[in-house]
Amino acid sequence: HGLVRDSEGQKMSKSKGNVVSPQKIMNSLGADILRLWVAATDYRNEMHVSEEILKRMADAYRKMRNTGRYLLSNLDGFNPETDCVPFGEMLELDKWAIDQAVLLQEDIQSAYNNYQFHQIFQKLQQFCGVEMSGFYLDITKDRMYTMQADSLGRRSAQTAMFHITEAFVRWIAPVLSFTAEEIWQHLPGERGHSVFLETWYKNFPVKTASQERSEYWKHVINIRDEVSKELEKIRIVGDIGSALDAEVSLYCD
Repeated sequence: HGLVRDSEGQKMSKSKGNVVSPQKIMNSLGADILRLWVAATDYRNEMHVSEEILKRMADAYRKMRNTGRYLLSNLDGFNPETDCVPFGEMLELDKWAIDQAVLLQEDIQSAYNNYQFHQIFQKLQQFCGVEMSGFYLDITKDRMYTMQADSLGRRSAQTAMFHITEAFVRWIAPVLSFTAEEIWQHLPGERGHSVFLETWYKNFPVKTASQERSEYWKHVINIRDEVSKELEKIRIVGDIGSALDAEVSLYCD
């Protein structure tokens, strides 16, 4: 295991007075952020800690917490016993989201089994920031806010979000323990008293992710990225206010 060093690379010691007190961090940022810093750091190398590093951890933590909060907020009024849509009837984008969760759970289980905690942090950051907030949740929010409460489009998204949240709360529990327990208490459906009495999520509607669906959505994401670049250009010059003001024509070979 590597030594813990300060932001200048100096070994932490009481005599030097450069020790960052765990109690002080917990009092100011919370225990989960301290736990996240430990998990995010590759303990095989020297470990650096400073107020600036911890602030970056706090930003990463907020992204994960806010992803959990947003998923929960969209499950308000959802009863998994009666409202879940069968996988075959779900919208393709929602099937893709479940596929991503299935694949990620395999990676996360493997990383925990091999004590690769920093990989778990990196994968969760990617999932929350890019695949969920930057893509899936961004697209489905119009569906969630405007479609009839019990419509197929809305229930399909809620079904995907329910399965993702059930898995997500278990992924973070060993590290973000207090946050996971808080999410657990607000999840809809019958459940045990604590997330810490559970195992990995086993109730995904599919056992393996579809390679064909993954390839299809990679193309869609690439096209969306190109369209977003063009939208940004015309937004800068003031021709549109938001992406919804634009109509897009694609010319494809």
